Amino acid sequence: MGSSYQTVLAVGELEDIRAAVVASGQRAVIMPMGERRWAVVPEGDGVYAETEGLATRLSLAATFNVFDSDVLVALLFRDGAAYHEYLSDQAQLMEAWDDDDNEIWYDMLGRPYPPGATPPAGAFGADPAAFVPLGLAPVDEAELASALRGPERDASEQHHAVVHALNFDDARPLTMKYHEAVASGRGV
Repeated sequence: MGSSYQTVLAVGELEDIRAAVVASGQRAVIMPMGERRWAVVPEGDGVYAETEGLATRLSLAATFNVFDSDVLVALLFRDGAAYHEYLSDQAQLMEAWDDDDNEIWYDMLGRPYPPGATPPAGAFGADPAAFVPLGLAPVDEAELASALRGPERDASEQHHAVVHALNFDDARPLTMKYHEAVASGRGV
């Protein structure tokens, strides 16, 4: 069994990040990542922590969701609206049923595929230019493009590579669960 976690990379002043956490109604640990960059680790139910509601309250943010080390999903937000979606492996599908009990498959971005359909291979949204504003200058776009394309790593290793390519020395704050973030003592 792999690692699963949900975190937010927020850009802005600490007071604004704190205000967004309060407005979201969630408990979260805020940890410094670099100049005006913050890892926000929300409390969840032990399996999943909601991140999108918090990200919509921030001027610039990315949510990172790793599911069982199999897939990384990132949603990028600017001024409260999503502007970019990233999925590390489009072939990773989940089974569901519609109202008529017909089988349907979905990728981790919620895009449906009928039974027997072959989803595209590889990453979706692996556009480094979309991610650059979240990083610390200078961001090496070639390294970031390589990290986003994957797929030689599991999703948590790929997430580490993406965070490092954004020019952060330490990826750990963005790869923790809430209880780990509290125990780290790194919260501000």
